[in-house]
Amino acid sequence: MTPFRAILPEVVRVEEDDPRTADVDLDALYPGEAERMAKAIVSRQREFALGRALARRAMGTLGVGPLEIPMGADRAPVWPAGIVGSITHTKTWCAAAVAPARQVRAVGIDVENAEPLAPKLWESICTPRDLAWLAARASDERGRLAKAIFSAKECAYKAQYLVTQQFLGFMAMSVEVDPLRGTWRATFEQPSGASFAVGDVIEGSVRWERDVVLTATTLP
Repeated sequence: MTPFRAILPEVVRVEEDDPRTADVDLDALYPGEAERMAKAIVSRQREFALGRALARRAMGTLGVGPLEIPMGADRAPVWPAGIVGSITHTKTWCAAAVAPARQVRAVGIDVENAEPLAPKLWESICTPRDLAWLAARASDERGRLAKAIFSAKECAYKAQYLVTQQFLGFMAMSVEVDPLRGTWRATFEQPSGASFAVGDVIEGSVRWERDVVLTATTLP
């Protein structure tokens, strides 16, 4: 099972695994990484350690490392010079994607459990345009698609953050999902730095696999 590899271009190197069954060595964390995880519960430590291990493995295919990937003050991974990347994990899946910065401006990946998003959460995550789009979908599909919207926003925000270093809330983008084509389209409702204006678009892929929904994008 390598679902992210199936939805990302070849220039992006991807490594992925199940944290429940993967061979995770907490002692393999670099000192700065281990320090940030010292007070976390064991399951969180395992997910974090696996994410870093997968990222180092992916960078190794580009001839980089092994190197520490510290967590910045914003909690995002601090990538080595010349590398852009993204790490994501749930209780059942973990992945890391990296690419040369000379070829790709940014990479974003996100994985969520595939359970439909509870309607009580829709208004905190969805813009009015999102809600109108969901209302036009079949009633038994709305929760599933709302979860995909949530994941796509997380994915797009990660990618734009690598470019802008700007935090965005859920209302900053509206998203439409095409489950048949396996694609999504996020439109900026607010500007982000000097790189993204209202109306600009980030597009990506979506895939449902077993008990998770995955989204991915690259910014050329």
